[in-house]
Amino acid sequence: MEYKYQLNKIKELNIASGQHYRGDCLFCLNRNTLSVRSENGRLSWNCFHANCDAKGSLSVSTTVDDLQNFLHSKTKPSIEQFSFTVPREFVTVYGNNKAREYIDKYQIENTEARLMYDVKQDRIVFLIEEEGTVVGAIGRALADDTFPKWYKYGTSSLPFMVGTNKYVGVLVEDCVSACKVALANLTGIAIMGTRLPDEYIVPIADKIDRCFVCLDKDATEKSFKIRDTLSYHIPSYVEMIDKDLKYYSINELKEWGEKICKKIG
Repeated sequence: MEYKYQLNKIKELNIASGQHYRGDCLFCLNRNTLSVRSENGRLSWNCFHANCDAKGSLSVSTTVDDLQNFLHSKTKPSIEQFSFTVPREFVTVYGNNKAREYIDKYQIENTEARLMYDVKQDRIVFLIEEEGTVVGAIGRALADDTFPKWYKYGTSSLPFMVGTNKYVGVLVEDCVSACKVALANLTGIAIMGTRLPDEYIVPIADKIDRCFVCLDKDATEKSFKIRDTLSYHIPSYVEMIDKDLKYYSINELKEWGEKICKKIG
């Protein structure tokens, strides 16, 4: 659906700053599926009906020229924006026993993720890819006394994502958990902590139709804040877990993935 058409229809609602509208969708006409918010200088809207692709956002303080530039620009980062060369220190994980043991411990070998080993920093490396191009990486220290435990290579503003399920994604704290999500036949998204960087929002919304936020129990409040942020763009939910996904067996993951899918019909 054309963005400019959506924007014009949304503006007809005249949502004042600080207000939230929830009602029948202006585009698919389904009942009570359209959410519109005008907060912090940004107008955002999203229809939660599965067959409606109405969604978008715009800064309400932009000038006419800014608006025209926005309407004709891409909403997601292009590969050309990132410059990353895989270091020579990155080698195959199969040549290092500690890396192999780490992969075996968490059973993350059979995912779509590309894993390498950094011989210089002694880290297992999770490559961040966009359309088949490596745009960055995240490394996990294999030695317990290494600081920081997680290290980001490059300047990519894309999260580590693994999995091919475009319908359902699960947002988690780290790359290992994201790989375990992929083993549940869902798309795993690692935000490397409990805060959702602003630059991750558009790439996430571009890759999946709906998202479950699945952080540790001690980050429950942050989980709901992340859900509220993502809900401006795609249907989002909070999913509580009894134990860290990293420690789920393959069978447990499959059962868990089926339970997630049943929640959305």
